[in-house]
Amino acid sequence: MRPALTNAMLAIGASIVLLWAAIAFVLQQARSQAIEWASAAGEHTARVLAEYEASSLRAIDLTLRYLREDWLRDPRSLDAAVARHQEDLRREGLIQVAVVDADGWIRYSRLPLEKPLNFADRAYFQAQKASGRDEMHISGPVMGRITKQWAIQFTRPIRDRAGAFAGIIVVALPPPALELVYRDVRASSDDVVTLVRSDGVVLARTRDLDPVASASRLVAQSKVGSYPLTVYVSQGMDSVLAGYYWLRRVLVAAGILSSALLLVLGRLWQSRRRLHGQVLEQERRAAESRERMMLELHDGAIQSIYAVGMNLERSREQIDRDVAGAKRTIAGATAHLNLVIQDIRNFIAGQASLPQGEREFIQELERIVPEASSGDATRFELDIDRAVVRELKPAQALHLLRIAREGVSNVLRHANAAKAQVCLSRTPTGGVRLEISDDGIGMREDAAQSRGLGLHHIGARGQKLAGRTSIESAPGRGTRIVVEFPAHA
Repeated sequence: MRPALTNAMLAIGASIVLLWAAIAFVLQQARSQAIEWASAAGEHTARVLAEYEASSLRAIDLTLRYLREDWLRDPRSLDAAVARHQEDLRREGLIQVAVVDADGWIRYSRLPLEKPLNFADRAYFQAQKASGRDEMHISGPVMGRITKQWAIQFTRPIRDRAGAFAGIIVVALPPPALELVYRDVRASSDDVVTLVRSDGVVLARTRDLDPVASASRLVAQSKVGSYPLTVYVSQGMDSVLAGYYWLRRVLVAAGILSSALLLVLGRLWQSRRRLHGQVLEQERRAAESRERMMLELHDGAIQSIYAVGMNLERSREQIDRDVAGAKRTIAGATAHLNLVIQDIRNFIAGQASLPQGEREFIQELERIVPEASSGDATRFELDIDRAVVRELKPAQALHLLRIAREGVSNVLRHANAAKAQVCLSRTPTGGVRLEISDDGIGMREDAAQSRGLGLHHIGARGQKLAGRTSIESAPGRGTRIVVEFPAHA
């Protein structure tokens, strides 16, 4: 039963390990899938924003070209041109349109001027003056000298009829206008969208990032058409893994509950098996007790009563021809019956009547044989090695006497023998050997194999002596019962 309990607990432990391994696998797959989906969503958002930004820049660049043409055709018509493009520029968040000459002095301003201003020191002016190419330049956020607010300056160069640098035309848009557009397309409040120029200058950002937290964010990017700009979409891992965290809490809680349930079931099963083992142990002890009772009653009191009955039967045969002998037989039977009564009382009280010493053993053995054979045709011979008797333990002596009584009784009742012998000796290996033999009618082979209750009890007592029992018999050739056991068993 103990190996069964061990195997069961090992199975429960393996089940718990497999459960947590499955949970870990599912969570790992869920985390990878959440990151994969978030990466795809971030890339898609970055592409959409880049396309939107490229479209917006194309519109602004086209407006710059139109306004520049109107300025070159007739500077006085620029107000009307700005008014014509007012609606398109308003959608982009326009705050200023200006023209700066080759020396950096402002020549035109959509907004009123308090005094002449020079922009020759501005980086975007210097870049256009030094470029020599006709392309739109996008500045970083600068504080406007006219608008008094942060803005991104979109510029194109103005050249005279000879192709010489004649100034720039400027459209100013505030960074917050770009940020409002990014906020409209964000999937999560934790997402951050950033527009960065190729030299690393940030043109717009939905919100500031913690430098420490930014290291653990999921970032996607997309180039803005042919412009030197890139859109970055940064997603917080807490937002990306929100579903994963929820699933982890659910699965861990389920795993804990399942593990606890398995352990409880294991303990219940273990308790049930232990209780079952206790019941089996009680049944085993009860069976041993019943067997002991049967052995003691059958081999002790019952055989003694049987011997008393035989003596009384013989006294009836003697009474007509030998009254004195009949009286002696009856007196012996009465004395023996008193001993049987005492044995039964001791048995009920649980007090085993064990032979104490060599003398008592010999007396009991002689009482078994003469009383069983007195007046009978069978003549018994006792061959007892007293040195062996002196070494016997009381329990061993009791078993030997019960075996001898059963064997003698079988000879008297069934053998129809002329001679019989009870021999107690030492084996060549130093053990103890009890042999009961007769020259009677013997037993058939099938009868010897089936063994009656008496022969079964002889074998059972041989086992209790930690020895072995052999029964040899054949029709017409008598019977020999041999019990051998170690002397110190």
